[in-house]
Amino acid sequence: MSKLPFVVDAHTHLFNARYVPLQGILESWGVWKIPAKLISKLAYSLTASSTLKERLESFSVVTKKGATEKICNEFAHLVCIEIEHYLVEELLADGGRKPELVEAYQEQFINSELYSVLKEIHQYYGDSESAQELELDYIKTKWTFKAEGHAQDKISGWFSGIHKMIERMLRKSLEFLEDAADKIDFVLNMLRSEVGILKRLKGYYDNFSERYVLFHYMMDMAYPFDDNPKYDFYDQQLERMTALENFSDGIVLGFSAFDPLRFVSQSSSDRVLRDAIEKSLEHGKAGFKFYPPMGYKPAGNEPNVERVVDYFLDFCVEYSIPVFTHCTPEGFQAYKGSGLNSDPDYWEQALTKSEQRETMRLCFGHAGGGKRKMNGRWVKGWLSDTEDEWNDPNNYARKVVELCRRYQHVYCDLSYLHEIVGSKKAQASLAKRLEIELTREATTDKPFKLADKMMYGSDWHMVSMVNDIERYFGQIKAIFETEKMQPFADRFYFKNALKYVDLEAYIERAENVFSQDYIARLKEIRTYLM
Repeated sequence: MSKLPFVVDAHTHLFNARYVPLQGILESWGVWKIPAKLISKLAYSLTASSTLKERLESFSVVTKKGATEKICNEFAHLVCIEIEHYLVEELLADGGRKPELVEAYQEQFINSELYSVLKEIHQYYGDSESAQELELDYIKTKWTFKAEGHAQDKISGWFSGIHKMIERMLRKSLEFLEDAADKIDFVLNMLRSEVGILKRLKGYYDNFSERYVLFHYMMDMAYPFDDNPKYDFYDQQLERMTALENFSDGIVLGFSAFDPLRFVSQSSSDRVLRDAIEKSLEHGKAGFKFYPPMGYKPAGNEPNVERVVDYFLDFCVEYSIPVFTHCTPEGFQAYKGSGLNSDPDYWEQALTKSEQRETMRLCFGHAGGGKRKMNGRWVKGWLSDTEDEWNDPNNYARKVVELCRRYQHVYCDLSYLHEIVGSKKAQASLAKRLEIELTREATTDKPFKLADKMMYGSDWHMVSMVNDIERYFGQIKAIFETEKMQPFADRFYFKNALKYVDLEAYIERAENVFSQDYIARLKEIRTYLM
């Protein structure tokens, strides 16, 4: 694939398993409560392990055939590698022949989070083989290796029962799930450190583009699900994401998240709301993600929720802070049907609450989406082949386009239209619809062109994109290489995204947060707007 000179991926995620209520997410997909709890606890115990770093970096799934089995096997293998780390690698680093060290590392493993969750998994999915391997006497017996032996040779096969137990749990948990391979690979990818996740994404864009910037979005998901992330949002997640952005030297531009339900439950005052919003901005965040499927809307909420939402949106309008919102009728739904909270009609209500609101800097993630089932029937979204399909009253894509064309600072990104991956028909439908909408001229009632508002995004590392970003980008690129679409390419790939984020204002806010190298790179990027 030939490289583009510059690309902004306006929709990525770089958090790992410890940032999200993983059990709640798994349950929302249809995994039963007990395995969802066990998988999430196992994932938390493995996440960001330096032992697994090299293995994770080299693992990938190329084909769908047999992918679920391969990923489950890899997950189980990683567990055994981590056990080896506790029982051999650390010991060898300290010499390996002192009895007191052997006993110390045995104790370390027995008291570890990993051992605890393995014992718990055994209660539901174990057998006599895994029971033996988790006994202290068994572990102690395996320490009688000779100094001249290689630890890896000695440990090979020691934990085959545990390996089979983990595979058994995963297979049974995924048995009736749609897109099971993508879902478990999403979890596997989330075991990486934040730097490891960024490195994987950079690996793709090193092949796609000479230079690139990645907008990444945090998710505050503690309140909608009956489960808490491992890392607290305000005390830990913000600090860690800011450190990752600084580490990237200006490649990563981060957005915080705002969940009004967090503050409703605390009966928060305006001062508490302002402090929370400003804390994100003080950590160098460019704006906020607002995620309606979590159980709230931009307008039309119950009064106590509406008050918090209004305060947040009015603050962002007053200070021209970008707001990014999920916009398809699906997503990480807190309850069945909560994805419908993303309807652009609610945003129209929010935008028209006051004259000032009409200046809101807003971006619709997924631009309304592709083919989705709503109220028992299919709505084709960006894959609409006819004007009747496009004008369907439930078509979020059309509604998004209209808002982009009516309001000066309303934008959209074309991410996660995963239907085009592997489907020439879907790709042709998208190409046709984009050509129609991007070539529309401004009118009196719609004074802005969509061509000046739409941007590229992937929504990596979400479920249907975690292994498909290369194919997705390739198909989008093919559309914008055609003669009729080429005039829109620069705006789509980077100019509109940099306008949406108001790069100049962001640099001014971020100068006291990030390193000189980070700020210098952002200042270099300004030249792409000229």
